[in-house]
Amino acid sequence: MVKKRKKGDDEAEEAETPAAKGSVNTSKPSALKMMRPRKSGRSETLSVALPASIVENAQGGELKALLVGQMARALTIYGVDEVVIFEDRSDAPSSDEDGISNGMAFFARNLQYLETPQYLRKQLVPVHKDLKWVGLLAPLDAPHHLRKHEHLPYREGVVLQKGWPAPTEDEKGCWVNCGLPEPVWLRGKEIASDVRVTVRLEDAEAASTTSGSLRGRGRGRGGRGRGSGEVQRGVAVEPSEPRTKSGLYWGFQTRLAKSLKAVFEECPFERYDLTIGTSERGEILGLGRLPKFQHLLVAFGGLGGFEEVIADERSGYDAATDPASLFTRYVNICPRQKSRTIRH
Repeated sequence: MVKKRKKGDDEAEEAETPAAKGSVNTSKPSALKMMRPRKSGRSETLSVALPASIVENAQGGELKALLVGQMARALTIYGVDEVVIFEDRSDAPSSDEDGISNGMAFFARNLQYLETPQYLRKQLVPVHKDLKWVGLLAPLDAPHHLRKHEHLPYREGVVLQKGWPAPTEDEKGCWVNCGLPEPVWLRGKEIASDVRVTVRLEDAEAASTTSGSLRGRGRGRGGRGRGSGEVQRGVAVEPSEPRTKSGLYWGFQTRLAKSLKAVFEECPFERYDLTIGTSERGEILGLGRLPKFQHLLVAFGGLGGFEEVIADERSGYDAATDPASLFTRYVNICPRQKSRTIRH
């Protein structure tokens, strides 16, 4: 039975809404709020290590691609900065690409495709049979996947082919496609064509002080642009600068490790100061509040857990090694599981 609403109810409800009081309703995070630069940066990083054999559990290329797409969405939603894919089976079918398994190649190629902003894919991502099903995958819609009318202090870009004239004579630099109606002039030394760069726009300081981080640029309609005699300029910065300077989430880096041991030994930071391994044989999850860290690593094993990974000759560890000794905490994230295996 549907309860009829009285005329006065709508008026009272409208009067109580935050909009009627002159404030913004923040009950649901908007894209504007999630992408707004912070006043301070973020130095902490979150890394996730995943076994390459995960995709081999899916039957057929289409299901494998959908599985990778779901993981990519989860990695983005939870703000993972680094994804490490490690080889966990020495008997996995191997490709001719540097000796890595077919599963790892498929996994990494689809992850990198999804992480790349849409306007860069045509120039950066070559056609490959592993990408046959990417059209079925949901977009990540990450903060660095900006639309033309959206504005942040930073943008991802790709260096265009040579031949475009410089804005002024003898000015050093190169033109970069940043997904805007007109290319951006990257000041400084020349960079080779088809290279992906993180660009800090020249008006970044002004952009970060506006009331909203996303605003229409108005190009082609009286706004700034090459058509009006002005050129948008920028400088190349480290891919980590949006995070460390403005606290923005700027996608994830994909790293390939040829063994479980290489996950730790080839760490791009000085070290992972907090590591968490997951296993049904671990202690019951009781992390509570995490201790302070700079670089956190959360690692997942294959279907047989880390015990099976370490027993494989490709792990880099002695078969008798206790998996719990490799991590700061070794936890069971589902102590009352009713299935023999948890498909991550």
